[in-house]
Amino acid sequence: MRHLASVLVSWLAATGLVSSALYAQRTGDMRDPDLRYEEGWTSLFNGKDFGKLVAVVRQPDGKPKRFFEDTIGEQSTFYIKDGLLMTTGTPNGYIRTSDVYDNFVFHVEVRYRSRGNSGVLIYIQRDEIWPRAVECQLYQSHMGRVFPIQGAYLEGGEMIHENSKPAGEWNTYEVYSEEGRVATVLNGTIIGIGANANPRIGYIALQSEGVPAEFRNIKVRRHAPSHILWPKGEPKK
Repeated sequence: MRHLASVLVSWLAATGLVSSALYAQRTGDMRDPDLRYEEGWTSLFNGKDFGKLVAVVRQPDGKPKRFFEDTIGEQSTFYIKDGLLMTTGTPNGYIRTSDVYDNFVFHVEVRYRSRGNSGVLIYIQRDEIWPRAVECQLYQSHMGRVFPIQGAYLEGGEMIHENSKPAGEWNTYEVYSEEGRVATVLNGTIIGIGANANPRIGYIALQSEGVPAEFRNIKVRRHAPSHILWPKGEPKK
């Protein structure tokens, strides 16, 4: 993965879409800008329980309901089986991080038993069934396409390659975000590239969208590009 990320950063830097400081250690977390993280990944799912993941599921009245750590077992749209995070696909909704992220790499592996649909939603700031966000498509025919939904904004994002695997096989999917620039990598191939996202900070989520889907190896790594950090030695105010 390190080699792939290096290649991606070099390629995007050459296009001017992303800085070369992908592995900088400081976080852009708006809750605590001084918080530091190790270079490694933070696992979001351990295969045994939901941890701090939050489910947002459409109710019979059409409104979203959030299920937190102490109530998430009360919904059945998302469940755990054989170490996998699974969704029935109905009703619509998503399962998201409890923290917000701006500059990050998000990793997930996804499989459909039959032709399927889902998505990675990033930059969610308010929970809705269809939130204002940027979607990184997991629909099998357009996996890797990036586009804004519900009034969000993004330039570009169309697919420049196709590399999804057939139903029954696992797809490895990564979303790279830096200062409103977004790139997707599917099974080792760069698929979609977008820029100037608005919003550009928020929750990260996996969708329930009509059909069953299976997820594993869900993890995230924060980073902050050097050009938004204080100059070395300058005191913070």
